[in-house]
Amino acid sequence: MTKKCECINRYPAEINSLTLFKEIKAFFEEQVLLGIYDDISVIKPYYCWKTEGNYVEWYADKWYICRICNCLLEFQYPDFPVKGKVRKFVDGQYKGEE
Repeated sequence: MTKKCECINRYPAEINSLTLFKEIKAFFEEQVLLGIYDDISVIKPYYCWKTEGNYVEWYADKWYICRICNCLLEFQYPDFPVKGKVRKFVDGQYKGEE
């Protein structure tokens, strides 16, 4: 039996509630268990800036890569009142800074 992904139906999302965060987190955890996605190390920041001698980088909490189509999904957890988000990179290549 061939596994199928639903990456074509995955859209970038803004996470504006604890309920939505829990739903998305559970989705990714289930997909990893099913062997659809791999949880991979976050190696590049999504935001960088310099301030008077300091260099600051912000990293996503999780990256997931689809084992079927190679789509990369970046998961930034919310820290309310700051919203979280999911970003999608169809070609599997991280574009970095927003």
